[in-house]
Amino acid sequence: MNPLLSVDVFNTLHELQHLFRLHIRKSMEAAHQELTFNEMRVLMRTGRQPGITQRELVEHSHADKAQMARILAQLQDRGWLTRSASESDKRVRCLQLSAQGLQLFEKLRRLQEQVATELLQDFPLPMQAQLLTLLQQARSSAAAKAGLLAAQPGSMKSA
Repeated sequence: MNPLLSVDVFNTLHELQHLFRLHIRKSMEAAHQELTFNEMRVLMRTGRQPGITQRELVEHSHADKAQMARILAQLQDRGWLTRSASESDKRVRCLQLSAQGLQLFEKLRRLQEQVATELLQDFPLPMQAQLLTLLQQARSSAAAKAGLLAAQPGSMKSA
């Protein structure tokens, strides 16, 4: 593969992700002004992966532990998040969304779907499915070369 083409693929992915985040931020500000983008990301990850730990969130987000602790405390103070001891290790705290947090999660999930649909409206569903398949293959290949295992979509862990 042409090295410049390879770099262009990643640059284009980065630009597309930036556009998606920009639209999400604008829509989120209109829908829920007090919620920061990073708080939304934590809420969405916790909603998609109930029982996730703070350590796993730090690994996924690449935020530092102190920043994550502040975000989690704010979400818990607002009544959107609960923490409970892990059944396998009482020192580990597992995170879940509260009933209020689940309502916000559903609202944000619909917002994400709306923005994604809007941004990809010029691409028929079969083309979107093909793109997703190609991106998943590229992610798996890159993860294998980097010695990483893709535990879940969007989550990378060391092998």
